[in-house]
Amino acid sequence: MEKNVTYISLESSGRSFDSEVTCMLDRLRGQIGIGQTLDEVMEVVWNTTRPVLPHDRIGLSFIENDGERVTSHYFKADYDLATVRLGKDYSAGLANSTLKGILDKGAARIIGSLPAYLEENPNSVSTKLLLAEGIASNLTLPLKVDKRDVGFLFFSSRNAGVFTEVHAQVLLAVSDIISQNIEKIWRIHQLEQSRRDYLTLLGFVSHEMKSPLSSMMAVGSTYLKGYQGPVDPLADKTVKKMMRISGYMVNMVNNYLDLSRLESGEMRFNPVPGVKFREEVLDFAMDTVSARAEERGSRILVEGPEKDILLTGDLDLLRIVAVNLLDNAIKYGDENIEVQVKLAEEGGKLVFAVRNKGVGFDKEQAKKLFRRFSRLKQKGTEDRRGTGLGLYLTWWIIQKHGGRIEADSVPDQWAEFRIYLPAPQRG
Repeated sequence: MEKNVTYISLESSGRSFDSEVTCMLDRLRGQIGIGQTLDEVMEVVWNTTRPVLPHDRIGLSFIENDGERVTSHYFKADYDLATVRLGKDYSAGLANSTLKGILDKGAARIIGSLPAYLEENPNSVSTKLLLAEGIASNLTLPLKVDKRDVGFLFFSSRNAGVFTEVHAQVLLAVSDIISQNIEKIWRIHQLEQSRRDYLTLLGFVSHEMKSPLSSMMAVGSTYLKGYQGPVDPLADKTVKKMMRISGYMVNMVNNYLDLSRLESGEMRFNPVPGVKFREEVLDFAMDTVSARAEERGSRILVEGPEKDILLTGDLDLLRIVAVNLLDNAIKYGDENIEVQVKLAEEGGKLVFAVRNKGVGFDKEQAKKLFRRFSRLKQKGTEDRRGTGLGLYLTWWIIQKHGGRIEADSVPDQWAEFRIYLPAPQRG
């Protein structure tokens, strides 16, 4: 049982307010249509609700269309913005977040004391960030449109214990008034962004990957069938390896195309029990990136248990994760380095870590690592091309498996990516 946390039913029947609240809601209805942008709508909410809803900070986050992530799109605070730690564009996975519990309960949540809440939820990054801003209590309301969960509205205070059940009911009435306007503005923005993303993805796939890969497979198939003369036994083995890798990459291209379908929830995820991570995932990935490793003079060193670790997962998607992490370590690392790979079981989880020596990334760059079409512009890596999709796809796959991914780095020295996957079994 969580201490200092109260959940308030979202049932609206039987609500009645005093004259001050009623007047505030009437003013809000009259002014909300004026706002043409998200910032304008939320500015009206900030100013109109202050007399009856205590707050030093408000925020608005949306659930992304893939249903896996929550992203902050608005905040306002009445204190120095230089102290803000949880700002616009902050993003986190929904599956492992306490916000998921709010949706499951279908209720508003009041946290009377954030320090006490953090003691019970020490992994809550957002709570740590709010505490760093001096926030002491919080009221969170799920936003719904036509019974669909679209996001969250946050009212926060630097004073502890200020929010009550009445405040939650008032905020629910506010959300009833603003939700349609907010979602309409956000949907227009999403449609525009989705169109730009789709055109970028389609152009890259068409010109950079699909045509040359298909041609490579056609040439290899022609050779293996003997149409160009007797097949040399050694060449047969090599060409088959090339064909296997090329076939995998064609499948990866199709998965990248499927990214455009994430928003409709059509991305395929087919987990099966008994996946051998070392033999079926890691060894495959090492084989796939061996050509790039040889080209850059890199060696992959693996540290792990003698017995394989088995888990329930989607083999094809897990291979994409391992290939992406190894390929990035080689591509963005220095030449002639050792890429260190660690495979272990810790606390009932499979841990897979990949570290390289190279340019790394700073804290600001780290915030962009797992976003679609986000590529870090780093000196010395201008010639290393990529889609800006690999780490986003990796993040999404790990989310689907109920795991998490972490990234650490010291700029100009090293970078390390770690993934944690649940419920491994010894092979």
